[in-house]
Amino acid sequence: MMPNATVASNRERIVRVEEDVTTLEDRVTDLERSHLEVLTKLDIIIKMGRVIMAVVAATLGLEVGIEGGIV
Repeated sequence: MMPNATVASNRERIVRVEEDVTTLEDRVTDLERSHLEVLTKLDIIIKMGRVIMAVVAATLGLEVGIEGGIV
């Protein structure tokens, strides 16, 4: 703590701390938004992977069926 702190200097420090807190709140909000966007994109990629796997499995099943004389 500063020696001989005055009311005016304390008020200035409080204002600076409040500004810092506001800046940090904004940054946390941006990070939360970015996190949600990344999770959404990851979910879409996982779902696309599942669809691709289903298509590949269906294609392989169809080819096996044709080769086996089922179709």
